[in-house]
Amino acid sequence: MNIESMQIIIGIGQILAVAVIPIIVWILGIKYQDRKAKKEAQLRLFLTLMADRKSNPITKEWVDALNTIDVVFQDDKKVRHAWREYLDSLNDKSPHFENSNSFRLDLLSEMALALGYKNLKQTEIDRFYSPKYFGSQMSRQEIWFQENLRVLMHSKNYAEGFSEEEYKDHYDNLIKRDESDSVL
Repeated sequence: MNIESMQIIIGIGQILAVAVIPIIVWILGIKYQDRKAKKEAQLRLFLTLMADRKSNPITKEWVDALNTIDVVFQDDKKVRHAWREYLDSLNDKSPHFENSNSFRLDLLSEMALALGYKNLKQTEIDRFYSPKYFGSQMSRQEIWFQENLRVLMHSKNYAEGFSEEEYKDHYDNLIKRDESDSVL
């Protein structure tokens, strides 16, 4: 091979390198961003489920997050299998209904593993902090709601009040009803 043909080959190689390398970098960048976006979506989903895992009553965010598992973890068969088992356990006719907490822990544990949280134990996932204040605040809000509903549906106006004895009896009944509802 002579010098002139070598220079032509080198020139063609340089032109190809200048044209092809940016395209390769662009494609790799898009793939990286796509993978990063998927991981971020998985993490957001997992954190939502972790934050609301024992909320009572369950939150809309919890339900929405559960309903997106099949999309966000579409490539993870273990997570999707754990989700199906947990979903089955939520049905009150399921033989696993009494153990739904175990299936929830399995689901969250599989998600943690998929996200690289290999040292997060199920006992740690099961641990949950909810101050008594939140529970009593929710009880008061429920009582307030029930009372307003009662007044709006069964009273002529807000001006008709209870006697002290009627109020005490009525309030005690509301508390008992609230306690029996919270057991369910």
